[in-house]
Formats: sequence, C-alpha cells, structure tokens
Amino acid sequence: MTEAGIPWKKFTLEIESRVESVPLLGQVVYQLCTAAGVSPSEGNQLEVCVVEAVNNSIKHGCEGDPACGVELEVSLSPHQLVFDIWDSGNSVDVAKIHGDHSHALDASADRVKEIPENGRGLALIQKLMDSFEYSPGAQRNRFRMIKHRDPDLFDRSSPCKTEAHPYQTAFSWCSAELGSQKVDEREGADYSR
Repeated sequence: MTEAGIPWKKFTLEIESRVESVPLLGQVVYQLCTAAGVSPSEGNQLEVCVVEAVNNSIKHGCEGDPACGVELEVSLSPHQLVFDIWDSGNSVDVAKIHGDHSHALDASADRVKEIPENGRGLALIQKLMDSFEYSPGAQRNRFRMIKHRDPDLFDRSSPCKTEAHPYQTAFSWCSAELGSQKVDEREGADYSR
C-alpha cells in the first residue's frame, strides 16, 4: 500500500541477547530512519531510544541469556515510525515501565556527579518518543515505541530512495552489515495501527 507514492515498509532484525550486538542494531535503525527521510538529528534520537529499549530487553527480560532471542521490527510510513522490540525472556512489571521516569533526567550543573550511570533509558524514551507501551505475553514480550511524523516534512530527496526501489540502499547496507543476523523486509502492509 502506498500513500503519496511512498511505500510503507516493515523490517525485522533478530539478534542474540548480547549487549555487544546492540550498537550495530542501533546503526541499522539510524540508516533505515534517515533513508526514510528522517533528519540526522531525529535519526540519532530514534537510535538512542531503540538501543536503550533493546538493552533493557536483554538485561531485564532475557537477563543476559544469549539463547533468549531479541527481535526488532521497524515499521516505516509517512505518518509514523513504529519500533517493536520482542523478547522471549521474563516479563517485567508493567506499572513500573509505564510510570513517570522524567526524574531520571533531572540534574543541575552542580550535581553532575550524582547522575546515575544506569536507569535513564525509559526516561529518554519517554521524552523522545510520542508513545510507548509494554505488553507481556505468554511466549514473547513486546515493547512498542511510536514516533509520529508530519508527511509534509518527509524528505523525498533522500539519496537512499528511488520510486522503483525505496529504502533499497539502506536495506542493502543493513543486510551487508548484519551478515549472519536475520534481516527481513516486507512491503505493502498497513502499519498504521
């Protein structure tokens, strides 16, 4: 399905539950987002949110077990970007995730040394994303983040897109960079949920 000539795309990436795999996953997200017309600054913010969410999934859901798979689905459309992080680990407290985390970003210049090294991921996600939700499941847990977009601001001049093969450059880059990791691309579904 297309809107204004721009196909909606869904990319699925699967990694082992190892924090060493997360930076590359973040780079892939950045490449996909900027190929979809997101500004480099916003691409960096989205990358940070995905990296924080995947790290949380690995550390708290999978508890560092490499056998516990983590999957990222990135759905791109002119109206929104949807990031679904799935894991087969333990579910965590929904109320704790959906609570207010803004205090973790509160710091004054004279208290910089008091800022904790951990515990800011959800606060960053809460600040940078338009919405997020955590849904525990019997087999898999999902953490969804949504960033709304103004389709009129969509950068149609992005060098990674052509009418014949949108996102092809970014997808090729992702496939080459991930090598043995699983990369799946789907076109034409309605991801506007």
